[in-house]
Amino acid sequence: MAGYTARTGASRRGKENTDVSGSRRALAGTAAVACAVLAGSGSAWAGNGNGHGNGHGPKKHQGPPRAPGATVTQLVSGLDNPRDLAFGPAGRLFVAEAGHGGSECIPGGGPPGEETCVGFTSGVSKIESSGAHHRVLTGLTSSAEPDGTFAIGVDGVSLLGNGDMFAVEGESSHAVPPEASKFLSADTVDKARAQLGRLIKTNPSGNWRAVADVGDFDFQWTEEHKELVPEQFPDANPYNVLTEPGTNWVIDAASNTLDQVRSNGSIGVVAFFPNPPVSDAVPTCVDRGPDGAFYVSELTGTGNAAGAAVVWRVVPGQAPTEWASGLTSVTGCGFGTDGQFYAVEFSTKPLLEAAPGTGAVVRVPPHSTSPTPVVEELSFPNGFAAAGGALYVSNWSIAPASNGGGPTGEVLRIVP
Repeated sequence: MAGYTARTGASRRGKENTDVSGSRRALAGTAAVACAVLAGSGSAWAGNGNGHGNGHGPKKHQGPPRAPGATVTQLVSGLDNPRDLAFGPAGRLFVAEAGHGGSECIPGGGPPGEETCVGFTSGVSKIESSGAHHRVLTGLTSSAEPDGTFAIGVDGVSLLGNGDMFAVEGESSHAVPPEASKFLSADTVDKARAQLGRLIKTNPSGNWRAVADVGDFDFQWTEEHKELVPEQFPDANPYNVLTEPGTNWVIDAASNTLDQVRSNGSIGVVAFFPNPPVSDAVPTCVDRGPDGAFYVSELTGTGNAAGAAVVWRVVPGQAPTEWASGLTSVTGCGFGTDGQFYAVEFSTKPLLEAAPGTGAVVRVPPHSTSPTPVVEELSFPNGFAAAGGALYVSNWSIAPASNGGGPTGEVLRIVP
């Protein structure tokens, strides 16, 4: 099992196999951790032992974000590796939580001698107006460091107006190798293989079911298209979802695709995002624009310089076109209620230099080559949502709910 963003968001590894689980880990991590949030190949389950930080998680609190002209307040803390955000009926905010792993551990997935621990602690929480939060989707696969940091699990969430919620688990069944059964119980192995990479539907009563196996579909697609990213494919890591009536649009950070998942569960690739100068694109977020097109941004794999990420405009049936450039390590994005496009930068530095206080939220003008900062000095921010003139961002997205006195996952409310 590989980890976050983009072990971030959404993973701990880097796509050059300098991480633990491919594009997934490229999304999950700090400085060398960032090499995982979404950028690499391989799987933490497989235990390739590549480095991504000291493996002991964030312990230092960072000072308040720098936000000239904006107001930033903490909406909630104590979240478990929080990733994507979405609003549902009655204006309630939901957050995907990748969990904190579990009690069964497998060698590898981090620095030599470290372990990846697996459990079913991932899910989705609803945040009340009071700041209280409680799980509305529970029991999904999570893999993490032994201390619960840099988890991989549910990364994306989106809701319809009737309260139906869709969430996407990272990875695919291929992330669990045969040797996993030497270290994990048969029940854990079987359950993980049945959940990883799935698009999951939950109704307002809390009942859920898998409606599409996006991970295995994308893994097979990359197997058939190895020439696109020869050193990375085959790979899969569904990371973000946009739900519309009758259709879900899923971003896969490892296959570098935008997929359409129809109501009957059939899946098709709508767009493939080409490689930047180094490694691959690692797309992480999608939103529908006021013009009806899709807008997608990307983390980019490890080795890319700051400013290598772009925003793509996608019209189904046409090749993606570059809409804006000059961004860095994007893990979340979307349009605000003001009609402007915003992006969450996991770090404004190259991925391997990510550190507390280097994240940002930026405004992206159309056809721009440099975004405008809204809030700076965030710590490993990830998901994005907007409502009522405010922006909502998950912060400390690689931290568990219980972190030994260190920072925990949180959601910030930003009024530009």
